[in-house]
Amino acid sequence: MTQLGHGTLGRREALAVGATSLVGGIAGCSWQSSFPNADVVAGPDGQLVFEPEDLTVSVGETVTWGFPTSGHNVCCRSDDSDKVRLPDDAEPFASYDPGESPQGTVVPLGETYEHTFEVPGEYVYVCIPHVGQGMVGTVLVT
Repeated sequence: MTQLGHGTLGRREALAVGATSLVGGIAGCSWQSSFPNADVVAGPDGQLVFEPEDLTVSVGETVTWGFPTSGHNVCCRSDDSDKVRLPDDAEPFASYDPGESPQGTVVPLGETYEHTFEVPGEYVYVCIPHVGQGMVGTVLVT
């Protein structure tokens, strides 16, 4: 018998708990090995989040977003979402071209998107297809 916390588990239950923990741990790291140079990952492990949600960089730095799952984009254009915020002098940016549909244009699975931040301030960006589910991130440029 193996004790875990306050309860006692039989050998099979203990092995099942250990195997589940191992698989969960490996699955949770799968996106990291796919995008070792990404500063932000869009939709890691199928979650509707940017990881990390908040990032601080210096003026002139380039941020790279990695896309280990499909169906996501990056938008920092206030014309495309009322959740977007950027400094007054900053140029809006997005992972899709200005003439493309923000709702239907996503970054292909396994690809990256980059943007260089030239103006200091706070940038709040979104994934247009999932902004309603709270897929919002922030880059603070100092």
